[in-house]
Amino acid sequence: MSIFTVILLACISTVTETGQSSCSRNAYLINSIQHQLKLVDDNDRKCTQDCTGNCSETDKVAFMAKNSVALKNLPSKSVVVFNSAITNLGNGYNSYTGIFTAPSNGVYVFSWTIVGHQGKHFYTELTLNGNIVARNYVSAVNVQDHPSGSQNVVLEIKKDDKVLVRVLAGNKGQYMYADGWSSFSGYKL
Repeated sequence: MSIFTVILLACISTVTETGQSSCSRNAYLINSIQHQLKLVDDNDRKCTQDCTGNCSETDKVAFMAKNSVALKNLPSKSVVVFNSAITNLGNGYNSYTGIFTAPSNGVYVFSWTIVGHQGKHFYTELTLNGNIVARNYVSAVNVQDHPSGSQNVVLEIKKDDKVLVRVLAGNKGQYMYADGWSSFSGYKL
């Protein structure tokens, strides 16, 4: 039985038993409840805070992806696709394209780590809507070891903005290790 049915029955019962009409008071209550339900519907999928000030699950955005195969000889400005998403709350990261599309406005933190191969380099840059935000330098051209480089950025972005890691312009991505050695992640604060 809905709350509206209960109130309507209470209104009818009051009129029947007492001969007095309190329906206007109950009608006000019904209108108030309808208004509250509309607000709930309007705010569906938005962050709601509980008594401790924490946001509900609907506003959480976080992803972590790694590549399942080594990447070799990628051309300049190629998107570095981390094709295995381990976490993807909010479904913002596309493991087929390597592009994160913001599901909501906010401040986001992004991080990426590249592990290279002896005698090779793999320079990358993170872009927001095609604009370079930060770069990562990994080179072992004259070194007999496996180099790594990491970078972190904090960005205020809008819904549907696109963030990706790509090979640095004017360079070739010679070799990037797979199996969890290289990764890309981000989350909304």
